[in-house]
Amino acid sequence: MAALSDYLESGLLHHVFRGQSFPKPRNVAIALCSGVPSESSSAVSNYANGGPLPEIPSGDSNGNSTGYARYDLGDPSSEGNSVWTYAQDDHDAGSGLIKNTNTILFTTAQQDWGWVSGIAIVDSGEYGTGNMLMYAELNNPRIIYQGDTVKFDLTKLQIKFR
Repeated sequence: MAALSDYLESGLLHHVFRGQSFPKPRNVAIALCSGVPSESSSAVSNYANGGPLPEIPSGDSNGNSTGYARYDLGDPSSEGNSVWTYAQDDHDAGSGLIKNTNTILFTTAQQDWGWVSGIAIVDSGEYGTGNMLMYAELNNPRIIYQGDTVKFDLTKLQIKFR
């Protein structure tokens, strides 16, 4: 189950109950995290400066690439139906559950990434930018070593509201 960030909660509340505009993101991406993100601050750029988004670093202190990059899911308006599935059975049961329609495969680690135990759904595919929309703890966290990859098999990344 994914939790909503304060950014998304506030935007939706103001959009639904106060008549303020809250546009659909033009891009959605998955960020891998070394811990479970906090919802209290939502601007990803703040996280890059010591805030609560513990995203895997894209480079080390010597300027070398770690091989990490967010997994870009594209524009949900044009690509969302090809990225996520929402089964009629799930809808009829009132579950509000969507699942990934393709295998999600991150780039190969060029250095040890360390402990990966959470994800964040963000509105930018570029590292250190955008707003966090949702976050979740992984059911099967693990240490990622050089040469490893992280993947979510077909229908294994599931987002559900309660």
